[in-house]
Parts: sequence; C-alpha cells; structure tokens
Amino acid sequence: MPMSNPIVSVVIPAYNVAEFLGSAVDQLVAQTLDDIEIIIVDDGSTDGSAELALELAAAEPRVRVVIQPENAGVARARRRATQEARGEYLWFVDADDAWPETALEQLVARARQGDLDVTVAGATFVYGGGASTRPLRAPASPDVDGRDAFQMLLTGGITGHLWNKLFRRELMARCTFAPARVQSDLIMVADALSRAGRVGFLDRSVYDYRLRSGSIITSNSRRAESLAIIDAAVAENVERLGLADSPDYRYFRARYVHLSGIKDALVASYDRQERAELLKSCREALSLSDVWRFARDRDFKRFTLAATAKTSVRAHHAILRAADR
Repeated sequence: MPMSNPIVSVVIPAYNVAEFLGSAVDQLVAQTLDDIEIIIVDDGSTDGSAELALELAAAEPRVRVVIQPENAGVARARRRATQEARGEYLWFVDADDAWPETALEQLVARARQGDLDVTVAGATFVYGGGASTRPLRAPASPDVDGRDAFQMLLTGGITGHLWNKLFRRELMARCTFAPARVQSDLIMVADALSRAGRVGFLDRSVYDYRLRSGSIITSNSRRAESLAIIDAAVAENVERLGLADSPDYRYFRARYVHLSGIKDALVASYDRQERAELLKSCREALSLSDVWRFARDRDFKRFTLAATAKTSVRAHHAILRAADR
C-alpha cells in the first residue's frame, strides 16, 4: 500500500553545516505537527555533512537525503529539494537557526484557514548568540492576492526572507530559483508572490534567524553579480504584472539595487577601476526623485544614505562605517 504524502516538506540546504545539522533535525522531529518529511540536500560539503545526513536518515524515517557531488549554491539545492518534495506545503529552513516546536502547526493551520498559497509569519533576528534580538513582524493586513502581496514586497511591507513563510508546493514548482550567491531568497519570494492566488499573514514568530560573523549576509564579499541577477529576476515579475511604471518598483530598485550597489562598491574587495565604475553606475541610477521618496515616507535613515550617495561619496562612506561600529 503506497504511503500518503506528508503535509509539509521541510527543506534544509546543507553546505558544511555538520556542526548544526543534528540540532536542526532534532527540532523538526520535535514539531507538534508530525506529518512531515525532512529533505536534506547536501551541496558538496567537505566537513562530513553528507555522512551525518545519511546517519540521521537511517535513524529517522522522515528524513530524506539528496547528495549533490559539487557545490552548486543554495538556490540550486532548494530547487532540487522542491523537485523531490511530496508535501502539500514547503518550508525552507537553515541548519544553523532555531524555531519553536509549534511553528509548523501554526503555519499550516493559518494556510488552511485562508486557503493560502503563501503564508507570511513573524520571526526574530538573534544577534551575538542571543545577546540581543529584533522582531520581524508580519504585516497587519487582511489576506491579499498575489499582485498586492508583490507590491508589498516592493515597498518592504513583506520581506524577501524564505524562512518565515510557508509555500504551497504546487506554486513553488513553477517558480524561479535563480543562482544569486547573495539574497537568492528574495528572488524566490518575489516570484512566488507574483504567481500566488492568495497570500495571508500570521502574527506569530515562527523562526529565530541567528546572525553570525562570517556568514554571507554579514560579510563584505562582492555582491554586484547577485544584485544584477536580483534586478533582472524582479524585472521579469514586474513586466508580467504590468507594474513597470509603478513608483513602488522604482522605490524597490532605489532601495534594494542602487543603494545596496553603492554600499557594495565601497565596502567589498574591488580594485580601483571596478569600484569607480560600480559607483558611477549606481549613483547615476539613483535619482533625486528617489531621494525625495525616502523623505516623503519619513524613512530618514535611507533618505540620509541616498542624499549623501548622490552628493558626497566620502560622507556616504563615513555613515556606512559609523553604522557598522
């Protein structure tokens, strides 16, 4: 007799995370919703993560392991897991984070209550091993359609994080997994929202995102290529939805592409010519109307960053250095 499909497929991309993988699986096995499968995609690890994943699968029948012989990046690992998944819903987590034992029960209950393609919940940023935290709240909004949700993403009302969202698997099977090295999550979320029928919100923290020194998100590695991939991917969604002339799309590009590009040029390891070319391109793309949009929205932090980016690279760089202290 064939086994029924699980309610949720939980995806763990694994690249050199042997230190954390056992804890991640333990947390998932302890979920109050137990009708799940756990798909670990080892992405060419060299620290024994693949061997550990196989041991975990031998001990826990809900764990499935996919081993990729070479490191191909987190986006491709997630795409492979989505292809392998059997669950009604998908939840993407990182091995080195944490979540309450009721997270999946709450997410699935909300998704079914609203017949949602995407459920957006709250989360918590954890810094310094727990020394400080910052809440990420779900929007206080009634359910919306995918187009409205996508516009909420453009303006920052919905963030581009994967881990505080539950996705209907059928939706994600049609989505883009562009291989950006940094912020590939944003591309997946943007594409999913742009194709969703119904999106709803859960006013609960379902995830602790632990920021560690040395991670990609906190490092000063080059991001220009990833930002270009994000820009192109979101542009495809915008074109399909007829939002190319939307001021919200212009705001998104000013915030996520141009300001991020200027910061990248100043802090990452480019040579002098590369840095000059990137700065010139991003500063020209950032318009005065973009600067005033931040002011009208009373987003004084980004107004200051945008104003100095347009007028004085030296002053802008000084602000970035002060913010990192």
